[in-house]
Amino acid sequence: MLSARRPPPPIAGETRLEVICRRYRWFVVVAIVLAALWLRACDLRADPPPDLSWSFAPYTDEALNSYSARCLVLYGTWKVDDFFPFVVYPLTNLLTAGVMKVLGIGMVQLKLVSVIAGVLGIIAMYLLLRDSIGDIATQIGSLTLATSFPLVMYSRLGLIETVQILFLLLAGVFWTRGLRRSWLMILCGFFAAGTIFLVKVSAIFIFPAMLVLFLWEWFSRQADPTQRRQLFGALLWFLCGCLAAAAFWFALVFLPYQNEYMRYLLRHSLESPQGHPNTPLTYFFNTLAIGVQAGLWQRLLVVCLIGFTTLPLFLHSGSRAIRYLLCWLIFGTLMLGYMNYRPPRYEIVLIPCIIGGYAAALSALLSTGTILPVSKPSALKWALYSVWLWPLGLHLLLKPSLFLAYRNPEHPPFFKPDGLLVGALAIAAALAGAVHLVWRIANRGISINSLRIRYAVAAIIVLLATTGDTKQFVKWFSERTHNIFSWSRELDRQLPDSAVVAGAWAPTLMVESRKRAVAVTDWANIANPMSRFGITHLILGQNQTDRDLADSVGEQVLANSLLRNRYLVRNRLVTQELILLELR
Repeated sequence: MLSARRPPPPIAGETRLEVICRRYRWFVVVAIVLAALWLRACDLRADPPPDLSWSFAPYTDEALNSYSARCLVLYGTWKVDDFFPFVVYPLTNLLTAGVMKVLGIGMVQLKLVSVIAGVLGIIAMYLLLRDSIGDIATQIGSLTLATSFPLVMYSRLGLIETVQILFLLLAGVFWTRGLRRSWLMILCGFFAAGTIFLVKVSAIFIFPAMLVLFLWEWFSRQADPTQRRQLFGALLWFLCGCLAAAAFWFALVFLPYQNEYMRYLLRHSLESPQGHPNTPLTYFFNTLAIGVQAGLWQRLLVVCLIGFTTLPLFLHSGSRAIRYLLCWLIFGTLMLGYMNYRPPRYEIVLIPCIIGGYAAALSALLSTGTILPVSKPSALKWALYSVWLWPLGLHLLLKPSLFLAYRNPEHPPFFKPDGLLVGALAIAAALAGAVHLVWRIANRGISINSLRIRYAVAAIIVLLATTGDTKQFVKWFSERTHNIFSWSRELDRQLPDSAVVAGAWAPTLMVESRKRAVAVTDWANIANPMSRFGITHLILGQNQTDRDLADSVGEQVLANSLLRNRYLVRNRLVTQELILLELR
């Protein structure tokens, strides 16, 4: 059943399962989309899982990201104070404001844009992979994206990253089609540039990724001047799309709010609360440690293991979708390495790339039974694959707790960045060497000849992957709480209409209320809040921002205040107590 000989050619004609999947492809896709919608939309008032992140961002950031939308609906203007996320998240605030104007202010309304973007991302993933791999594997890839636990849970939050993923997937869809119909490249350019200008500036990595893709196409067409002229035309259409997105952003954001944009970009986007790597070594370590702190590999073990290890092996297939996902993964990882502060929501934008590799691997397994493709092994391939597996080696050495503390000077040499990198490379080289050895022994590839065994192996892999996601979702759903929603409703009933509540958690705990909530951060609305906003109530936690806010209010005022409520918010590491004070 396992043989070390040339894989059989593609089966003449389609199998019964392939015929069914092709004939009923849209029925299957609709079923997947409906399942994705249910996972993302059921009980949107529930709290996120306490183990979703090491930070409290899943609780606080959705209200902070759409703060400008709330201001527009309540006060008729995007900007009412120093905190102004519209200038860096304009599209999400624009869409959320539209939802709130129609459906009112509330927790569910805050999440709808992200929910819809998550569902549309399933369709975009299907369209991206449809022309590259078989129908069965494409549908498996869409199903995996639909059920991926981190993507599901972050789609349920009103954050920016789900919209960012949708735009990147759409850019890929029109990239693959625009190389055949040049005029479609204008949409590729619009979504690529729009991801940066209109969604989130951290998507800047898509520009070097697109440059590499264009250069790849250019050099692959060097023998055909006609195809090069067609590619040049596609490039012009792409640039037109980029200019359209930039012009829309310039008129909507930069022209009216250029000072606020530069201030917010410099303070909020380019500065990290924990700083940036100050040496090439720490940057390299941060880059290779992608996903460690978020625990993405543990949550998506089967998908990550198969997708990450096999993605570069499919470059020989000539699939433009795989090339796009590979460049997205490489440059996205390089971009994320520049931050020491990296919540899991920053890293989920890489998950679709891993899922694409996973789907491509299953496609090869199903269509030809390929486990290792036919290729001539070499020392150069072993070295390159060792470098590719380097992050995997680092994951095997690190735990999230060790990643948080690796800068401790008291650690022995091996547990410092240079020691960890050397150890991780040794593991990666050993893994790549094992693959290289098997490849050399079976230099005609390794394949499974029996069609039934192929399907059985693929079914087991898919079952393991989806079961892991399902178990995590069922566990959260059966233990879910509704604290934020109930606290917000309670606050709305307790507080007078004239109340002005300030604090880092104020927008979150006032999400069900139309009363004034002033967002306070370490740099926004922290100076003289009493005189500027007429604050009547404070929400204080244990962070440095809360301590700075308490200092700015003054000890005498706090001493005379009345403690109204206490709230306990838990995540996987700590419990934070929030207190509501009524100022007198």
